[in-house]
Amino acid sequence: MRLTKLALAAVLGATLASQAVAGGFAPVVVEPAPAPVVVTEPEAPRSTFGILLPLALLGGLVALAVANEDEDSES
Repeated sequence: MRLTKLALAAVLGATLASQAVAGGFAPVVVEPAPAPVVVTEPEAPRSTFGILLPLALLGGLVALAVANEDEDSES
């Protein structure tokens, strides 16, 4: 019985001691609070395609109109 009490005390002591030193002996490091994140939306990229496409279509329509006029005058 005496050996059982001694073994139980050793197991209990080892369990409590391991929990007591679980954090180690290093000093506590407090990290500074992160700075607030500011989200800025980027400017929309400018595109020349928005003006070139209508101009190309207009040029194509003018070319079609000129081509149709030449066919009408020959007949």
